[in-house]
Amino acid sequence: MAFKKFPDKRFLAMTFITLLVFTLIATALTSPIAQAGGGGGPIAPDSEPMTEEKEFDPVLTEAKPEVAEIEPNNMPNRIITTFNGDTTSEMGFNWYTTDLARNPMVWVSKSGNFEDAMTFEAEATEVTSSYGERDMNGNFIFAEVAEDEEGEPMEDENGEPVINGYYTDAQAHGDEWMSGDYGHMELIDVTEHSYKAKATGLEPNTTYYYKVGSEAGQMSEVGEFMTSGEDGDRFSFIHYTDTQNAFWNENVRNEAAFGADTLKHALETAEEAAFVMHTGDVVEVAEVEDEWVDIYERSRPSFMQTAMAVAPGNHDEYTLEYGDDPVVEKFNQHINVPVTNDAISGGSYYSYDYNGVHFVTLNTNDNKESEDNPEGKAIGEEQMAWIREDIEQARANGAEWVVLNYHKPLYSKSYHSLQDEDVQLVREELTALIDELDVDVALQGHDHVISRTHSLKHVPSEENFSNGVIEDVNTFYGQNGVEYLDNPDGTTYILPNTGGTKEYDNLYEKSAEHLHEVRPDLGWMTQEDMDYYNSLFAFGYQPQETEAFEESHSNNRDSSTQNFAVYEVVDNEMVVRMYQVSGDLQKGEERTVQLIDEFGIYKSEE
Repeated sequence: MAFKKFPDKRFLAMTFITLLVFTLIATALTSPIAQAGGGGGPIAPDSEPMTEEKEFDPVLTEAKPEVAEIEPNNMPNRIITTFNGDTTSEMGFNWYTTDLARNPMVWVSKSGNFEDAMTFEAEATEVTSSYGERDMNGNFIFAEVAEDEEGEPMEDENGEPVINGYYTDAQAHGDEWMSGDYGHMELIDVTEHSYKAKATGLEPNTTYYYKVGSEAGQMSEVGEFMTSGEDGDRFSFIHYTDTQNAFWNENVRNEAAFGADTLKHALETAEEAAFVMHTGDVVEVAEVEDEWVDIYERSRPSFMQTAMAVAPGNHDEYTLEYGDDPVVEKFNQHINVPVTNDAISGGSYYSYDYNGVHFVTLNTNDNKESEDNPEGKAIGEEQMAWIREDIEQARANGAEWVVLNYHKPLYSKSYHSLQDEDVQLVREELTALIDELDVDVALQGHDHVISRTHSLKHVPSEENFSNGVIEDVNTFYGQNGVEYLDNPDGTTYILPNTGGTKEYDNLYEKSAEHLHEVRPDLGWMTQEDMDYYNSLFAFGYQPQETEAFEESHSNNRDSSTQNFAVYEVVDNEMVVRMYQVSGDLQKGEERTVQLIDEFGIYKSEE
């Protein structure tokens, strides 16, 4: 077991009677999700608000609660189907079991009855998964560590933390807890097995059904996916991002449930979507396996009905203890995507084509200082050279459209796009390359706010701090009522807020004084700078209204509003529609979907 430390703050707690009522209600009204590692309890209903706010210590026990064992799970789980190679004829698969399965494989069938099934062997890799300690009720166990007069954690003569006592997240509630002010938690390392397989020799433009597992062991339920077709054929795909479910809220306000529900509604809205794109931060703390289990199992009905295309986010390599080396292999252990140049660094970069559209997925975790990247830029030199070579080759092969997707934004209506040092180091070079290579749209994540720029052209830093100016583009309205950009040369940068519950404020529409207060690193920005930067956006806002934004750039991970975008492409037209999903799952509210923005791009035939 590894002991992991995080800053510990005291928070409000319920009385024992309220705790008992809370537990009984949660048990009676909801049903748990079966998943590996003992995780995945139900999303609990709101407790009654306390009538008086007062400082309260958690009710501690001197003895540590009995720690539940991590039960083996040999039913194939954490299943995901991903593009890996030629999308007309190939598909990648990834799944987990605890024990090593004998002769693991994938069965792929056109009919769905599997009498015609093709089989493909899977490669198993032994991995170490770290689960948070839980009690016998499935609640996470935390320790309160004694602090000195300066508020620093105290250690004994052996360098071990001095423990005041123990408690579980059954007591957890309140804004501070929701935002991450939890106690200290130990991790249990478990040996598991990650499986990767690749189906080949498939037919284009065909719906396939599949199962994963082992004839000697257990098989999954049936999933499905669709191969791509001819260049120019109509297709659509979904874009969502930053599901980023935090383990400490799993039994408090389950964030994975909101991410799963957002994807469910996206697939219902875009019934014929060919695949789903996720632009990073699948989980909050990649080292804590409970989070991967929670988001995969709650999203399982959706993950099993479509192919996924996933970009790595910074949280997809985060460790529990701040300052530990990132777990750079976790993304690729869970997601079977190409590893270009053998480069795994919190993810990998790769490309694929779908019906003539060229998709390029970047890895903005490529920010470790090295010979290739001495400054620690978000994109290293090798990856930058690959971007140029890959897109130039795609254009030479006749790609009509180029869609770039990555996690850390170059343009958004919140702070990351102008503050992240690794992004600023590469900003001028990357925006210039995007402009030179005539990238049509750049799909982003990371900033948890809705934003869509005008068509932007690159300018050097000495001319403009943002490296962007609005292109003068003619527009027209199509018969579908959508306003189209007519043959733009620039790039439109899009960010569909978040599929999770953590959201950021629309900072650049507020005062410079407020920006400097909540994000001091942006103190260099004048009101004129903010007004200019804000003018680059054709659409954007933050749908959540919260008092938290009065003193912070972020909410308390308590939003009930999520977003996704749907892209429809046919020949020389692309239409982008942004949707908003609203309704509090925790309160049993009906979730509704609303179209909030749409635009199109039209390419004149030459």
